Amino acid sequence: MATNHEIRELLEATAYDADGEKLGKVNEVYINDTSGQPDFIEVNHGLFGLGSSLVPLRGHDLNGEELRLAFPKDRIKDAPNVDADAHLSNEEQENLYRHYGLDRAENRTSYTDHRRNAGVAGAGAGVAGAGVAGADREREVETERRVEADRHAAADRDVHTNNDGEIIRSEERLNVNKERVGAGEVKLRKYVVNETETVEVPVQREEVSVERTPISADEAANYNGRIGEEEASVTLHEERVNVSKETVPVEKVNLNKETVQDTERVSETVAKERIDTTGTEDIERKK
Repeated sequence: MATNHEIRELLEATAYDADGEKLGKVNEVYINDTSGQPDFIEVNHGLFGLGSSLVPLRGHDLNGEELRLAFPKDRIKDAPNVDADAHLSNEEQENLYRHYGLDRAENRTSYTDHRRNAGVAGAGAGVAGAGVAGADREREVETERRVEADRHAAADRDVHTNNDGEIIRSEERLNVNKERVGAGEVKLRKYVVNETETVEVPVQREEVSVERTPISADEAANYNGRIGEEEASVTLHEERVNVSKETVPVEKVNLNKETVQDTERVSETVAKERIDTTGTEDIERKK
């Protein structure tokens, strides 16, 4: 069963690859000159959306503002480079289909453009045509575009110029926004190292010394012993060092975050209207 959408819904959608990974915004939609249906889109990808690739809409699924494409991100990023602002040639289309491993086939999802049906050419800014006819058809389409461009230029002049000789000048303004993204991850890891500690401990020990004291006359008179062998002993003591270990907490380490302010410079090309005058020489001569 076919599904009907409007082309503008593609331009308002965010593209995702076949695995659901976000790619970026849809920059342009390429319309088939014969069927009036979109064949390709140009989708932004990469850091800050600076890269872009053309992707066939074959097998896509549009659900609200989520556009799920049928191809993985790596294949989309490696798509052949083409001039995004130019009409696609048959050779460029064949190269794209070959890169994505597709044969030409109609999508089951159909699109309408109310502005085109109402007589306004194109589907708005960022919508280009993808030629599928021959060289004659391409020349015919190019002629139609030039006529429409001239008609729109004349209409713009009528809108911006009034009978009082005023012209409204417009210019593009650069709008910059920010998004918060993950920049890295920091972890605390605890590990064990072995070190040798040396501690000097004072210890005591007993030693033997021989002390000789002469016997007095009174002691000798009172001695009743007999000559023979005899032994005497004394017990010596010393201090020995015993080593034991215990685990004690010594430090607490925390991870803290702080925000620092940097300035990044971004550049983009903006269009500004400039106004000059013509016919001033004739006016000066008349004076």
